[in-house]
Amino acid sequence: MAKERERREKTVAKAQAALDGAKAEHDATTRAIEAERAALDKRAEDEEVRWEKRKEKLEAALRRARD
Repeated sequence: MAKERERREKTVAKAQAALDGAKAEHDATTRAIEAERAALDKRAEDEEVRWEKRKEKLEAALRRARD
């Protein structure tokens, strides 16, 4: 009985360690994805600002050309 219980406890400990390791890996992957997403959002915002400035200049040039 004691040996069986000890074997079961070792099996449970091994499974728990595997679960804990997989969870840590998942958490790290999720953090990396979130960081990439934040960087892409920043790039998109920067591009939108850049485009608006360029568009304003080009539209102003177009208005001057039409006058």
